[in-house]
Amino acid sequence: MIQKKELTFEDSLIDYLQNLGGEKQWKYEKEIKTTDGLWENFKKILEINNADVLNEPLSDSEFSQVKNEINKLDTPYDAGKFLYGLNGVSQVEVNLDDGRHVYLTVFDQDQIGAGNTVYQIVNQIERPAKITGKQDRRFDTTLLINGLPIIQIEEKADGHDAREALNQMHQYIAEQQYTDIFSTVQILVSITPHDVRYMANTTSDLFNTDFAFRWQQEEDNKPVLDWKVFANQFLAIPMAHQMATNYMILDGTKNHQMIKVMRPYQVYATRRVIDKIRMHDFQMGPQELGYVWHTTGSGKTITSFKTAWLAQRLPKVDKVIFLVDRVALTNQTVDEYNAYDPDSDGKDGVIMDTANIGILSRRLREKKSGIIVTSTQKMDRLVSGKENFKYDKNVV
Repeated sequence: MIQKKELTFEDSLIDYLQNLGGEKQWKYEKEIKTTDGLWENFKKILEINNADVLNEPLSDSEFSQVKNEINKLDTPYDAGKFLYGLNGVSQVEVNLDDGRHVYLTVFDQDQIGAGNTVYQIVNQIERPAKITGKQDRRFDTTLLINGLPIIQIEEKADGHDAREALNQMHQYIAEQQYTDIFSTVQILVSITPHDVRYMANTTSDLFNTDFAFRWQQEEDNKPVLDWKVFANQFLAIPMAHQMATNYMILDGTKNHQMIKVMRPYQVYATRRVIDKIRMHDFQMGPQELGYVWHTTGSGKTITSFKTAWLAQRLPKVDKVIFLVDRVALTNQTVDEYNAYDPDSDGKDGVIMDTANIGILSRRLREKKSGIIVTSTQKMDRLVSGKENFKYDKNVV
């Protein structure tokens, strides 16, 4: 009886997702029920989106190179790095049978909710046991972007705690079920008719339901408990795609690599700032557009980094300057930001340090965009030490 209720709820969710507003819609692929079917679906989308470099469908040997790249993704962090790619474009390198060496685009973050991005729903995917002695599994609902599983949803019938579904997904992780094509899953969602929680995918040893969040209303921070409201606000396109990309953190801290999904108030704060900057006319001169207020322990570093990082990607922004109020905080902030920067391998990313005011001056005048981290003391010495200090770039 419980199983029947859960399947009915699952069907309702799938029907609802297909009818959410927007330029792009989720499409239910009811024929796909196996891992092989997922691979074949991904292959077709990859071929269509790269028709300009492919003369014909990928052969088995050619596609095996693509599969190998995905199968090598051992952790959600590895998957996040793969999905981000280089400057937001994820590609796989393939040696074609005709001798050509090509790069096939898997994701392009400039095409979130637009372009040739494909959004699909599959459900009840059969997953044979990966570990001897463990049972076969069947996943509830999976949201695919360009053919790859990105958001995994497990439903529970009314009367059940949403955390039951989270514990179920923890078990799947321990059983190595989020491997092969499912290694790309970024967000886990547990949902009942009257409660929803979401969290970043993780490894079994780091799994912690304390980092499973409820979505909140922007106007009053009240938790969203109704599944339809959550679907409208979180799972609609482009928001679902943005949550899995723009509002994810790839934390590359040495020996502690993981992905982190932002809390609702962090998302709202970041989005408000970016919208303000996007609409700002820099020809009007210096203006105070606003500020973000977070309490202690609420994730200020993540919000400030993501806001600065997204701002420096805007076409009309030349530089983003992050000022800290103590010189001692500069190195700490640079280290944290470098760990979060998806373009960084510990160096050569978008984060720029300033050991002295000479380097600060040079950073400001360089054509390279990015985030300059410096102290209020250094900036004050630079500006006050030069009469008529002029700077004509668009700075946030």
